[in-house]
Parts: sequence; structure tokens; C-alpha cells
Amino acid sequence: MTGPGAAPLTLPVDEITVRVLAAPLRERVPMSFSALTARRTVLVTLRSGDLYGTGESWVNYPEWGWRERLATLDGIRPHVLGADAADPPALMAALAARLHGVARQWGAPGPLWQALSGIDMAAWDLLGKARRAPLATLLAERAGHRGPLPAVVPAYGSGVGPTDVELLTERALERGLGAVKIKVGFTEETDLATVRAVRAVAGPDLPVFADANQAWDVPTAERMCALLGAYGIEWFEEPLAEDRPEELAELARRTGIRLAGGENVYGAEACAAYAALPGFAHLQPDPAKTMGVSMSDAAGRLPGSARLSPHCYGAAPCLASSVHLVAAAPRPGLVELDLRPNPLRTDIAAGPALTADGTLTVPTAPGLGLRYDPEAVDRFTDYRTPSTETEPLPC
Repeated sequence: MTGPGAAPLTLPVDEITVRVLAAPLRERVPMSFSALTARRTVLVTLRSGDLYGTGESWVNYPEWGWRERLATLDGIRPHVLGADAADPPALMAALAARLHGVARQWGAPGPLWQALSGIDMAAWDLLGKARRAPLATLLAERAGHRGPLPAVVPAYGSGVGPTDVELLTERALERGLGAVKIKVGFTEETDLATVRAVRAVAGPDLPVFADANQAWDVPTAERMCALLGAYGIEWFEEPLAEDRPEELAELARRTGIRLAGGENVYGAEACAAYAALPGFAHLQPDPAKTMGVSMSDAAGRLPGSARLSPHCYGAAPCLASSVHLVAAAPRPGLVELDLRPNPLRTDIAAGPALTADGTLTVPTAPGLGLRYDPEAVDRFTDYRTPSTETEPLPC
């Protein structure tokens, strides 16, 4: 409601516009499971009246994922048009309940969650514009918290290794970031070379995290956690496949390591099994991929001691959403800031700013608080849905 006695706010969705943005990479970025050849994202814009809200749907992998996303969003479109976006969690829950039977038969719950995440993020941005309130304030108010929220949130640098290790570590230090995350899950020799190079540049005291991208089985993870742990690794992210929490619990019991994960766990309900695991220190839902904003926020409010540290390897909307989520979380963690160049994060919009002490400012403008550069958006646009009206900008 907008005031005492006012009618409840409604935001019927009148139009959905989808843009695929792409920025080719000069060099491939190796991962334990594949390699990144281009930065890509899908922007989803919802219009209600003269208001627009824009979200992001993750399409890093596979390389043809953006084509699937267009088809999925086109299939979802009839279920969203005319729906009320004024209660994004209710909209997200209704869409998930309606479509997950199809997703199970299709064998593709992940792509569906990724598409719904973009719609959910756009709905929150739209609601923020209508309420003239930043996302963090909306999330805190929904949880019953009305006190002041932080102006900045802590960040760490990610994407270090297996290439450009020294350069990226130096970049993190220059930017004042208080921790770095290394990519592991390659060979034992490569993984040890990465952590040794980080320590050679940063010294023994910088907090270092390790991300294996689900590359190991239990015996390999036990051995590698011991070898890498000798260099002071503070948490191991996705050391095992994320669909077997019982194996993660066993690994933590055997090794005593602190665990992090969640970027491949779909839905807040599934996240509960991980939040309850002993040694699980950081929940990492991805607001553009696994849960949208609504369920990422719900995951951060699950019982337990795990902190909310969203996974963020996308564009500007994902980063802004992550900052707002951490600012509003009851157990705030860290925001992930990829150290490799990504113009889809840095060039298409102005939003959270990195301070001299390695924190990110929480936007105070309505919704996600992003100010888009239309020329940059157009420059990186590979595809846009035909519009029956004036082509809207993602703002």
C-alpha cells in the first residue's frame, strides 16, 4: 500500500522484452569442466504501465545456452503476461509450481530456474521503482526489519587461476579486496601451483578460498583439501557434486574443512539440506541462476549459522542484486567480485561502486539501483525480442 487507506499496489505485467548481450573474450578462461569463450547474459525487462524492471538470467554455459533461454522465456511468457508483479515471491512460487511438472518431464529444471530467476529479479526491480525504494530496503521490510541498513558490504576477488594468477592477485590487492578465491579442480600440480603463486604475491595472511566447481570425488577431495589446506584455505567451495549433501557432510567430518556452495542448488527448499550441514559456512545461491532474488533471500534466512554470500559470475544486475541481498541478510557474508574483465558488469550500467577499502556501496536508487548506458547496452546486444511498442530500455 502507498499510504493509510490506499488500495493495495498492483503491477500487472503488460510486456516482456528479452535481450541477449555478448562480449567475446580475447583469451579463453579455463574451468575444471569447460572453458569460457565469451561473456553472455540475458536481460529480461518487465513493463507495467510506464514502469520498467530489468533482471538477468545466467547463460554462461553451455555456449548455446542463450538460445535455449530465449525459447524457455518465450514459453513462460503467457504465464507472466497479466500476472501481478507487486509480490515477487508469490509470483515466483506460482510460476515454479505451475511449470516444474513440465520441467521434470523435460529433464531441465535448471534452465527453468534460470529463466524464472531473470523474471523474479525484474519483478523486484519493477516493485522498487513503483515503491521508490531500493531492493535491500524492500527485502528488509518484508522480513520485519526496519532499522538502518549498511551503506557498504564486504567483497572478495574471485576467478584467480589457473592462468594469470600473479596478475589477478595483484589486482585484488590494488583494489583493497580483503580476500581472493582461487580456481582449483584441475591437476594436483596445477592447483598447488596456483595457491603457491597467490601466497608468493600476497603473503601468508590474506584469506584465500578455493573453488573446485564440483570436480572431485570424495577420496580426491579429501587428499586435495589436505594439500591445499596447508596453505591456509579458509573455505572449500563445491569440492563435490552438489546433489549429494551426505557426501559433503562426510567430507567435512573427515577433514574438518569449512564448506561453501549453492550456485547449483535450485530453490530455497533444496538449500535447507545444505544450510544444516556441519561445517557449511557460506550459502551461495545465484540470484540470476538458481533462485532469483526471492528464494536467495529466503535461503539466507534459513535456520543455521551459514552466511549468505551469493555466487556472482554474471553481469551488472546480478552484482547489484547480490549487494542488496547481503545488505539485507540476517547473517551477511561476502559479495563475489570477479577479477577478470567483464564489460557486461562494468560498462552497461553504473551501480555498486568499489571503495578504497574493498567494500561495495549499496545502491540507494529504487529497485536494483542501476543506471544503464543505452549505447553500451546496444553495443553488446546480440538479440532482442521484437516489440509491438517503442523498444524499452532496461531501466
